[in-house]
Amino acid sequence: MTKRNIGNMRVGISPSVIVGALVNGKENYITLGQCSGLSMNPPMMYISINKVHYTNDGIKENGYFSINIPSDKIVQKMDYVGLVSGREVDKSGVFTPFYDEDGKTPMIEECPVNILCKVYQVVDLPNYDVFFGEIVGTYVNEDCLTDDKPDMKKINQVFLSGGKYCYVGEECGTAFSDGRSLIKDK
Repeated sequence: MTKRNIGNMRVGISPSVIVGALVNGKENYITLGQCSGLSMNPPMMYISINKVHYTNDGIKENGYFSINIPSDKIVQKMDYVGLVSGREVDKSGVFTPFYDEDGKTPMIEECPVNILCKVYQVVDLPNYDVFFGEIVGTYVNEDCLTDDKPDMKKINQVFLSGGKYCYVGEECGTAFSDGRSLIKDK
């Protein structure tokens, strides 16, 4: 098979998440595709937000952000909060907010999974702020659990691929297991 260089572009899927933050005392939300886990001990995640966005100031000021994992049921609202700026539009009424006992930052009731993060470090890139956050709480709708663990089929997480929103399909393997047959006995 012949490979062709198509330039310096990302290919693949990006998780679509809605980041929540308090900005000037109001709930604000932004849709992102730059989000992932980093480590297990301590459990950390990162988000990357272009510096022009209003949400960055609130995260820096308050030291917390939430990562809300949407299902396919709220794609229209998810897309909307990514299209409009909190500088011009009050996005506080788009979702139903809830807070942990400390009330640090809004999480979204309509999302099946919510991850509350405390800012660990901010990396200043030329056009982006990368926020590294330690996970201080993870909330999952009970109907999205199987054997007390998050079930991605029930969560129906949304991804961005080629300008289209998609969701999790069928399982195609078992992590930390399927490759064992290729390990040579020593």
